[in-house]
Order: sequence, then C-alpha cells, then structure tokens
Amino acid sequence: MKRIGGLFDAICDRRTLALAAWRAAQGKRERPEVRQFLDRFDAEADQIGHALRDGKFCFGSYRTFAIRDPKCRTIHAPPFRDRVVHHAIVAVTGPVFERGAIAQSYACRKGRGQHAALARARQWMRRGDWFLKLDVAKFYDSVDHEILRLQLARRFRERRLLDLFDHLLVSHFHSLGKGLPIGALTSQYLGNFYLDPVDHWVNQTCHVSRYLRYMDDMLLLADRDTLAAVHGRIGAMLDGLGLAIKQGGVMNRCETGVPYLGFVLYPDRVRLNRAGRKRLRRRLKGLERASEAGRIGEAELQARAEALFAHARFGDDLAWRRMVTGFSRFRETQGPDPRFAGRLVEQYCDQLPLLQP
Repeated sequence: MKRIGGLFDAICDRRTLALAAWRAAQGKRERPEVRQFLDRFDAEADQIGHALRDGKFCFGSYRTFAIRDPKCRTIHAPPFRDRVVHHAIVAVTGPVFERGAIAQSYACRKGRGQHAALARARQWMRRGDWFLKLDVAKFYDSVDHEILRLQLARRFRERRLLDLFDHLLVSHFHSLGKGLPIGALTSQYLGNFYLDPVDHWVNQTCHVSRYLRYMDDMLLLADRDTLAAVHGRIGAMLDGLGLAIKQGGVMNRCETGVPYLGFVLYPDRVRLNRAGRKRLRRRLKGLERASEAGRIGEAELQARAEALFAHARFGDDLAWRRMVTGFSRFRETQGPDPRFAGRLVEQYCDQLPLLQP
C-alpha cells in the first residue's frame, strides 16, 4: 500500500479539533474538566494547534483505575485535553487504517462491531467442520513500540505525524518499550492496526476463507488438518510481533460449541455463556436493590434494565430471559405479557400507565 502524506495539518485544523471535542465530550459534559475546556474552547484549540505544529504538544499523565467486566482490567484514562487530540488523530488517520484492513477484521470499525462479528461467525457455523480459537495473552501490554513504529512508517510518510505517534507511544508503557493504554481511543485503532499483518498472512498464505478477528480474538473454521497446520505456523507469526497465544488456543468440533465474544455458538443456536448469565443476574439484582433504596428513579431503572438485556438478546435465550425477569420487578421492560393484556385493557381502559422506552 502506498504511503500517505498530507494529514498532519488536518489534525491541527480548528474544525477537526472542534469535532474531536464534541465527540470526546459525549456523555461527559457535566464533568468540571469538560465544562472548563468547552467554556474556553477557542483558547484551548489555538493552544493545542500551535503546540502540535511546533512539535511541543505533550501528552499528560493517565488516570488509572481498575474494572472487572468480567476479568480485572487496569484502565488508563487520558485527561480531557489529550482525549480531544486522540479523537483528532483518529478522525484523520482512521480512514487510512480502514483502507488497509481486511473485511474479516472487526472492532473499532463502523458497522463491524461485536454483534456483526458474532453474526458472521454464526453464519459460518452452520457448515460445521472444526474451529480454532486463538486469543493473544495480555495483548495491549505486549504491543512492541518499535515494531509499531515501523508499521506506521510504512503507512504514513510525514515526519511530523510519525513524531506525534512517537510522543503518543512514549506517554505510556507497561514494560520498557511495550504497551498501549487500555482506555485511550487511539489504542483501539493502533491495536487493530498492529495485527493487520496477521490478517493478510492468513488470507494470502493459509487460504482459510472462514477467518475473522475481533481485536485480539481470532476464529478460524475449516477442516481439522488445515487448522492443525495453521495452528503451528500462526504462533511463529505472532512471536515475530512479540505476542504469544494464550494457553495454546482451543481447537475442537463446532458441534461442541465455540466460545466467542461472551457467547457459545453452535451450528443451530447461540447461547449467552455462563459468565455472562451470572453477570446479568447479579447486575439485575443490584438494580433492584438500588431502586428499593431510592438511589435511582423509575425512568433510569427501566433504561438500565433494558440495556442489560440488549446484548443478551443476540442469543437464543428467550426462555431463560423470561425466567430471569419472572423473579424480578423488571418484567415490564421485556414487553407486556400477552396473557394479561386483554384483561388489563378491560379493567383500566385508557387509564393504563405509559412506560418510557
């Protein structure tokens, strides 16, 4: 692919920074840091633009905290001023990353989210055969900065843009010369870009047509001998990038179920995995306790309960979801029960309460 130039000035442009600030502030406008930045946006944009053009922009320290969803992760959140620059970089360089990606690569791409990846895998599963699931061990912490710099230099030719990527990389490291911060928007795009060579290698060398990757989770479907051959070679390919396969991967028949992205996929059905079911029940009970204690209102209660089931509805778990909601007060969030609809209308007529969607 031909190297791209002429992008750095677009990152410094006021219109790009304004759009980046708007995107970075979504859902966070009530925070003091965000309000202060937006109130004096003109001065902030001029300062950021001049610092970028002069090569003097410095990324600040990250705010670190831990989450458990479901496994424990350490999140490194950049300050809002840096987050605006992250969005500006992605807005300009994102289309370049997109052009180099294959169709079977998902995550951080418009129309290619988690459910799109599951739908494609579900379609392929109907043919049966064998599957090979690979997961990179500690992917974000293992990204080698020097290898990533070489990859970026093959894609972009502007020295100023490459220097900006250098400043971004040295702003965080897990070990010497390695690591991307989980919580930064640019980390998602750079992580996806880091594994592009693996995608092209599988497509062009291994000739496995049913291959997809969601960030560092790779899934291949083919006959047993083909997957066994790929398994032995893809480990060496990842080793060249400084990465390792987590616990050697999983290879088995599709009929046994493919654990992928929080679901278990079978040739004829899809089920939410055990950890996902347990997590949903726990959060549902937490919402119920918060409502009874008066910490959240009815509108927020309905919205959050509906959001809990939005992801689970991808699976063929309707009977299980009805059973879960049958033991809680959130039954109405799943829609009216047709067995009682007629009687309710007869009893209350136009006095039936309206639920907010």
